Amino acid sequence: MLKGNIADIAPDQSMLKYFDGRVVIKKMVTEAASREVETYLVDFSDGARTKLHYHETDQILIATEGRGVVALQSKVEMDGSGGEARVRLGDVHHMKKGDFVLVPAYTWHWHGAAAKGEDFAHIQIKKPGRTVWFE
Repeated sequence: MLKGNIADIAPDQSMLKYFDGRVVIKKMVTEAASREVETYLVDFSDGARTKLHYHETDQILIATEGRGVVALQSKVEMDGSGGEARVRLGDVHHMKKGDFVLVPAYTWHWHGAAAKGEDFAHIQIKKPGRTVWFE
């Protein structure tokens, strides 16, 4: 069994490069506790958000504070000449405390505070797996 208090968890600084703006990331369930699930609490301040990315496993986001947004890929178009892809993010979900969204595996997306000046927090739950970041 694992039991703890979020206030006692030190912020994880290793992932900050994947965010725009000020965030605090706390890994609630570590690999030492479980290899079946990873769980983070992420606090987004003043309009902060993730960079565009996808996961190899489904991801559940549960809003815990403030107003947030999750923008999901609605279409991927290939440029015929250079082999480059364009991701269209047309599936947008606004979140408030208590709302949740399931982001399917391999779906490009970003998530964070709803707008500049807004704060937002969510819990992220997913199976361990690779995350690909668009940098």
